Amino acid sequence: MQGLTRWLKQRELALFATLHIRLARRWLDRTMRLVTELAGPLPSIGLCALYLFHPRLHHPWGWRMVAAVGGSHLLVQLLKHLVQRDRPYLVVEGSRGIVAPLLDHSFPSGHTTSATSMAVVLSAANPGLAPVLILLASLVAFSRMYLGHHYPSDVLAGAVLGTLSGRGALTLIA
Repeated sequence: MQGLTRWLKQRELALFATLHIRLARRWLDRTMRLVTELAGPLPSIGLCALYLFHPRLHHPWGWRMVAAVGGSHLLVQLLKHLVQRDRPYLVVEGSRGIVAPLLDHSFPSGHTTSATSMAVVLSAANPGLAPVLILLASLVAFSRMYLGHHYPSDVLAGAVLGTLSGRGALTLIA
């Protein structure tokens, strides 16, 4: 079992190095800084508020967004506290300082969780937009690795948590 764990860790570090170091381009640095903010606090809160208060949008969708984003945020903070995994730019040699260092832990990716939970709820509200929303959530996940803030397993866990949170919000709030 230790051999498998070591092998998986090596593959993850190699993938991280490819995404964060080998793909490095100035134009991607700028682009990924913008992409990552799609799932930041202001857009997340803004979308929830839009669905809660806009007179032409259906009221329950706002509460579904609040439940999905809020629920996923609570899960992320709990797991970050329990796991306490250092961010890769603190550990991986050759990491680039693209954006300001963060003070919390790496596992799981909160941006990916938020983007995925919003994509799940908004896809249910607007099924025709699902491919675009999934693409945007995937770009946010990629940006987190590219910027050096997360390992691939961090964003995978974030995508799973976001999916579960989004589906849970859709189930709980009819």
